[in-house]
Amino acid sequence: MVVGVVVAACAAPVVDPVRNGQGRITFVDSQDLSNRQIKLRVDQWNAQAGRHQQVTYLPLPSPTDAYRAQLMARAQDLVGARGDVQAQCYDVMTLDVVWTAEFAESGYLAPLTPDEFGMDRYLSAAVASTVDERGRLWAVPWRADVGVLYYRSDVLSGKGLGWPTTWPELERMAERLGPEHGLAGYVGQLDRYEGLTVNALEAIWAHGGDADVRWDSPEVRAGIGTLVRGVEEGWIPPEALTYKESDSLKEFMEGRALFLRNWPYARVLLESSPLKGRFKMAALPGPGALGGWNVAVSRCSKHQATARKFIRFLTDEDSQRALLEQAGYPPTLRALYREPELNARLPHLGVLRTAVENARNRPRSAHYDEVTRVVQGAVHASLRNPGSLEAELRQLAADVTRAKSGR
Repeated sequence: MVVGVVVAACAAPVVDPVRNGQGRITFVDSQDLSNRQIKLRVDQWNAQAGRHQQVTYLPLPSPTDAYRAQLMARAQDLVGARGDVQAQCYDVMTLDVVWTAEFAESGYLAPLTPDEFGMDRYLSAAVASTVDERGRLWAVPWRADVGVLYYRSDVLSGKGLGWPTTWPELERMAERLGPEHGLAGYVGQLDRYEGLTVNALEAIWAHGGDADVRWDSPEVRAGIGTLVRGVEEGWIPPEALTYKESDSLKEFMEGRALFLRNWPYARVLLESSPLKGRFKMAALPGPGALGGWNVAVSRCSKHQATARKFIRFLTDEDSQRALLEQAGYPPTLRALYREPELNARLPHLGVLRTAVENARNRPRSAHYDEVTRVVQGAVHASLRNPGSLEAELRQLAADVTRAKSGR
């Protein structure tokens, strides 16, 4: 079911000349492997647009935290600024799905109208990341992302086994087959950063938990406890406590791990590695975390009509199809998952469809940055000291409640 969205009448001034403003705009995005395709799309826009509605494309440096900090600093600098604000404004911003609520509540985004963007065409989970608790729309889903499982198909097929569909199955295979083949059983992203929050949530959801309600519930304890037990028993190598995406991918790509939790982009890289033909991708044994990027219009923009038109162009089927084929990003438009030609050329599209349809969002909060910080601290401490799990989760429940309130 598609999430319903409305825009309150009071969300924008009755007289707002910038809403209908047309002119040159600046579009910012975080640098990653999709930048070449995005630049091509911007070039196509500029080739057909008039010279007064050209788009300047500005890919800002990674990592993601640095990109967020630069966006936030620019938005804060322009609040109440005088002079030529347009020359400094990032008219169209690409936002991580977990930042949208924070930027909206801070007053940095212009409200959008659902009908203008055909929001009923998008995946429900993706739409949920673009609206606030009152249902007001602040962004449009663009590049989806979701946690998936990579596995050594040569090893499993040699034992007559398919991929694990539950955590207990994964645990048994990792514990038994890993050492038998000289492989680490399972690697994910367990360093103390956003990836750890995502990995923890996926384990919690797979055990029936909902960390958005209670962080000290038995289901949360079971989910995080599985990761803790994996490190303690050795089927998750202790080195994984320092792994981010690239580290865990390297471990799997170089033939040292049986299972890998990562994002769909990794498939493109693995297909050109020595593991080509010896691995497969599957949905996680439980819901994956929905990641990805939304696009929003900055409130500081004086040319918001051009900005909205550019977003419609950027998020259309042609753009999303190119990002899927060239960079591996799952689409946010439902129709692309049903295209017979795409499914014939991309056998993994069915896996992505299953993973995205079952995906969940991380807790929505204008103070998400603080929420994830306390989660990372508690989970990482538990992984390093298994005996502290109970105490860490009791404290975490109180810390998350405090963080969500902005205290």
